[in-house]
Amino acid sequence: MTPPILLVVDDHANTRAYLRTLLEHEGYEIREAATGETALELLRSNEGKNVRGVLLDLKLPNISGIDLIQPIKEKRPSLPIIIMTAHATVPTAVSAIQKGAFHYLEKPLSEEALLGTLKAALSEDRGFALSEPSNIENRWAPMGPYMARLKDRVLKAAHHSFPVLITGESGTGKELIARTIHTLSSHSGGPFLAVNTGAIPRELVNSELFGYEKGSFTGAMERKAGWFESAGRGTLFLDEIGTMEISTQIAILRVIENRSFSRVGGTAEVPFSARIICATNDDLPSLIREGRFREDLYYRLNVHAIRLPPLRERREDVLPLAGHFLAQSLGRDESEIGFEPEARSVLERYFWPGNIRELKNVMISLAIEKGSDLPKDRPVQAGASWLPDFLRQGHDAGSGTESEGVPPRTLREGEKEQIRKVLRETGGNKALSSRILGISRKALYSKLREYGLKDE
Repeated sequence: MTPPILLVVDDHANTRAYLRTLLEHEGYEIREAATGETALELLRSNEGKNVRGVLLDLKLPNISGIDLIQPIKEKRPSLPIIIMTAHATVPTAVSAIQKGAFHYLEKPLSEEALLGTLKAALSEDRGFALSEPSNIENRWAPMGPYMARLKDRVLKAAHHSFPVLITGESGTGKELIARTIHTLSSHSGGPFLAVNTGAIPRELVNSELFGYEKGSFTGAMERKAGWFESAGRGTLFLDEIGTMEISTQIAILRVIENRSFSRVGGTAEVPFSARIICATNDDLPSLIREGRFREDLYYRLNVHAIRLPPLRERREDVLPLAGHFLAQSLGRDESEIGFEPEARSVLERYFWPGNIRELKNVMISLAIEKGSDLPKDRPVQAGASWLPDFLRQGHDAGSGTESEGVPPRTLREGEKEQIRKVLRETGGNKALSSRILGISRKALYSKLREYGLKDE
């Protein structure tokens, strides 16, 4: 097997010599460049086509490592770049990753960290290229302008192993996006574990996340692996991170920084190899100002941010999504599904406080109610009378514009009505309602108190 070729870009000859000795011993073939200009010249040559990864010093003469990332990516988009520097700062790290670097290592280099990062980078380079995953269209059909932009963000997130922070209201599809990133990434060979951090009782958080040793507390009859250990080399999806206690935030920050943790009652360090993706419907900067979320953890998690706007901010997607979900529920082709003018107006003007989840549930209910009566040999034209009463009532009461004389509902009003509707449909079952709404029971009870719905 031909050894992987690495390009080391550093203006210090001693550093280049050290890395050549270390990496050649590990089976790599090394090319060297003392300046950014030399590195670009080598990558443009025929020899440069065989380079599999770049170790790039941040401080170089004439052109910095940060400024070198873009021209390298223009020439070789899938080439992993690992930044090396003795001048590490969080903003610089974030800037490097946002420009396309694979990872960021501080000098003096840890040999274990360097070799592990190289292994992950080259594995990712073999297994993923931006042009390869065509099945994402099937996952997110139909592809409107917003979906196209989102696809681009997801592909970029899948191309590196840094934490991703997904923000958006309940029902906007945060877990779907996390699963898609996992599927398209080099971590797809491992499990995808979704953990609702807000649903774990405070006294059980550490043992649930990090596991425990036998005898560490009453009832600990044997060693148990926690979520961080069970994730292996896959993806750990931490949902509702805004609800985490400060002590849990500190523990997770240590795992991200050290890539290891200890089980409750143990002292041995357990290596952590999974990728972390987080999601929240909270405004984390506001929580930081209130002292409820750590700023240093926020910076660690917010390297690659994906915001999912509510459906009311992208009404152009409502009809394509409705048609997609209805066709999916009926087992029909999307070209056979349409909506009468009044039905289109109702769907487009409704506030959709439950976002995509609510829209999908409405289409599923419609398919269940009308599906058996529909002819299989003719296209479907759904009328306004097919839609549920609350949707048609919301047509005039919830989503008009001021110019039409109908004030729009506020976000609070929409959320309150959605919670009330779900509780009504579940007969007041709080556990089932929280699952439908996509929030923890703790968060649901908090909303019930906030909106005065405790007795519903």
